[in-house]
Amino acid sequence: MDANREFVGCAAEVQYIRMGRPVRDAMRLLATPEIGGLAVIDGARQEEAAIIGILTERDDFRALAAGGLQVLDGLVGMRAKTDFLSVDVGLDRAGRLRQFCAHGTDHLAVMDGLCLDSVQSIWDCLADTRPTA
Repeated sequence: MDANREFVGCAAEVQYIRMGRPVRDAMRLLATPEIGGLAVIDGARQEEAAIIGILTERDDFRALAAGGLQVLDGLVGMRAKTDFLSVDVGLDRAGRLRQFCAHGTDHLAVMDGLCLDSVQSIWDCLADTRPTA
């Protein structure tokens, strides 16, 4: 398995990147249309990895605008949002939108118990056509 795409936890569709990888690798993963955010993990082995934050396209573009191209050689762990908002997977679309607005954030972690289900942007939430709970 590619070192940039280590999967841990419960949801196979969640994309992970280890905190010691360069931002350049994260940007390559985030260039994939269906990936808007990455869970940043710490741990030598997949079974022991812990989510330390999330990284989004917007985070990377803001960092590039502020710090220039040298940001690409920095480590993902230094760019990850460690104070990210999380919500329960059972929270309906309206509830998620209220959380986005209440906290002024552009991404949140959708959790199924202690497992990360997805990293969702406000645009993902608005476009979500699944039935609400």
